Amino acid sequence: MKLRYLLILGSLVFLNGFVFTVLLLMVSRELAKPAPTPTTVVTTGPTMQPTFTSTPVGPTATFTAEPTATKTPEPTPTNTLVVGAPTATHTVALATPTATSPPAAATPTGATATSTTAPPTATPTTPAPTATATTSASYEFKYAGGMESAPNCGTVYMRGRITGVGGEPVDGRTVRLRFAGNTAYKVSGDGEDPGVWGFAPLAAEHYHSPFTFLIDVVESQGNPVPQSDTLEISFTDCGVAGQFTNIVFVYNW
Repeated sequence: MKLRYLLILGSLVFLNGFVFTVLLLMVSRELAKPAPTPTTVVTTGPTMQPTFTSTPVGPTATFTAEPTATKTPEPTPTNTLVVGAPTATHTVALATPTATSPPAAATPTGATATSTTAPPTATPTTPAPTATATTSASYEFKYAGGMESAPNCGTVYMRGRITGVGGEPVDGRTVRLRFAGNTAYKVSGDGEDPGVWGFAPLAAEHYHSPFTFLIDVVESQGNPVPQSDTLEISFTDCGVAGQFTNIVFVYNW
C-alpha cells in the first residue's frame, strides 16, 4: 500500500519537473529572438499645397429680444352705489306765529292792581335714612338713640356697643341683624373693643340698592329671643349714608 503511494507521488513529481522544463525552454526561445528593425520607406511625389479661397463674410445675425407680454390684472367688479346729484328744491319757510299778549284789562279807577306769582316747583330729593325703634318696658335692653350716619361707598357698615346703666361696656351679649331675608349675629366684645359690635353686610354691587335693616339684642344665636327693642334703619344709597355708628343698647333697668 505504501509502495503504491510512493509510486503516485514520484509520478507527480516527475510530471511537475517536466512541465517546468518545457515552460522554461519556451521562455528562453522567445527571449533569444532578435528585435525587428524599423524600415523607413521614402516616397517621392508631388506635394499638395493648400489653396486659400476668400469667402465673403455675411452680415452678423443680431438677436432682438421680443417684448415680454405683461398681463394687466382686470379690476374686480364691485357694487358701487352711485348717488345722484341732489336736485335743487324750493323750500318755503313758514313764519312761526308770534304769541301776542292780550291787551291788559283796564283797571277801574280806585282799584289796586295785584301781581300773581307762580308757586315754586318742588325739587325731588333723595330721602335720608331714618332710624326708628320700638320700645317695650319688658325688654332687658333698650335702644338709647343718638345714631350717627354719613356717606361711605367704600364699605357699608353698622357699628355700636352695649353698655350698662352707668355707661360701662358689656361683653358677651348677642346682637342680631336682619335684612332682605338674611340674618347675621355678632357678640359684643368678640374681636372688638369691650362692649363693641359691628356688621358689614353688603357686597359692593348692592351699595346703591335700598334695604331695611333691623337690629336688636337677642338671648343667643341658638335661642334668638328678643332682649331689646328693634332698631329699623332705612338704607337708600351709600352716597347718602353708608356708615351707621354710635348705635347704643343700654340696660333698661
